[in-house]
Amino acid sequence: MKNMAVLKRFLSYLVGMALGGVVFYLVAYVAKFFTGDPSYGIIGILGAFLIWFTYTMAKSQVESEEREAKWAKEREERLTKV
Repeated sequence: MKNMAVLKRFLSYLVGMALGGVVFYLVAYVAKFFTGDPSYGIIGILGAFLIWFTYTMAKSQVESEEREAKWAKEREERLTKV
């Protein structure tokens, strides 16, 4: 059973990689069609990725700080009950 779960996860990752490759190719193809140079599409993909990555880091940091504040409050409440 565990091997089937690993195989399903592996196949889902392969499908995701294939779709990512197709999207990458299409963006480069469209950029080449409109501008004559596919590197503009690649720059656009990298820019979008960097914006997404920065947003994800900021979101993760805010959530982490909120959890830490919640845990500190719970810790404080436990110490005052004793």
